[in-house]
Amino acid sequence: DTKLGLGCVATRMMEGDDKTRVKITAAAVALDKDGKIQDCRIEETEYMVSADGKPQDAAALVAKGEQGDAYGLTKEDTGGASELKTSWKQQAHAFATFVRGKTAGEVSGIAATDGKSAEIEGCDLVITDFIEAVRKAADGAKKAAVGTGDELRLAMTTTENGESTDTAPQFDTELAAVAVNGGKVTACMTDTLQAKLTVEDGKFTTTSGAIETKRMIGDGYGMKGASSLKKEWYEQADAFDSWCAGKTTAQLEGATPDTAGKIDGISGCTITVSGMWKNLLKAVKE
Repeated sequence: DTKLGLGCVATRMMEGDDKTRVKITAAAVALDKDGKIQDCRIEETEYMVSADGKPQDAAALVAKGEQGDAYGLTKEDTGGASELKTSWKQQAHAFATFVRGKTAGEVSGIAATDGKSAEIEGCDLVITDFIEAVRKAADGAKKAAVGTGDELRLAMTTTENGESTDTAPQFDTELAAVAVNGGKVTACMTDTLQAKLTVEDGKFTTTSGAIETKRMIGDGYGMKGASSLKKEWYEQADAFDSWCAGKTTAQLEGATPDTAGKIDGISGCTITVSGMWKNLLKAVKE
C-alpha cells in the first residue's frame, strides 16, 4: 500500500531577551508499498519576532521555497558559507531528489559533517532538520492511493494569529502535503503549528525549545472534551483531509468557509478550517 506523510521540525530560539527566532521545516513524502520514498518535497520558514510582538521582517513569514530567487541564503542556511550560487529552493529540491528511492532509515543515515553532506550534489545547505522532517513524515504516513503519475506538493502559510497581542504574540503556520493528478486531489494531509510567545516588561519570557504541531500534540491537545463530536483535533483534521480527497480545484474553491471559518458538509469535522483550506488550495494551484 502507498502512503502519504507530512513531517515538521520546529524550534524557537531566544536571541537575547528582545528577539526570538522561529524556524519551521516541513517535509512531504509519498511512500511506495516497500516504504521507499517515491517523491519528496521540503519547505521552510524562518522569522524573527521582536519584543513588541511583531515580526522584524513581515516578508520572512513567507516560506523560503515560495520566495524563490527573492530569498537570500543566510549563514544559518549554509552553516556560514556556501560555494553554490543556486537558490535555497533549488538546493532543497536537490536534497528531495537525492532521497527518492530511500527508506526513512537510509535518509537518517546520510553522513553529514556540521550538518552538511558532501554526497548530495547541488545541495550545500545544513540538512539536519530536513532529515528529521523526512523521518517524521515517513513515521506518521497514512495509507493513501498515491499513484506514480501523481504530483506531490507541499504548502506552508504563516500568519499572525487574530488573538495575538504585544505581550502574547502568536504566529500560526498551516501545513499541507497534497498529491494531485489532473487537477484533482488524490490525497492530502494537513497540520497546524502554533508558535506562542510571551513578553513581560519588554522582554521575552518564553524559553528556547521545540514546538509541536497539533498532530504531534495528539490527544494532549484537549479538544475531545470541548467538542460536540467528542473527537480530538487530529481526528477532525483527518476528516477534513478525507473530504478533500477526490475533489477538483473548482470544487474546493466552491466550498467557501463561513464567517466562523467552518465548511458545512464535512462529516466528523466541526473545527475552524479556513486556514487549512486556503493553504491546501495554495498547494493544489502551485
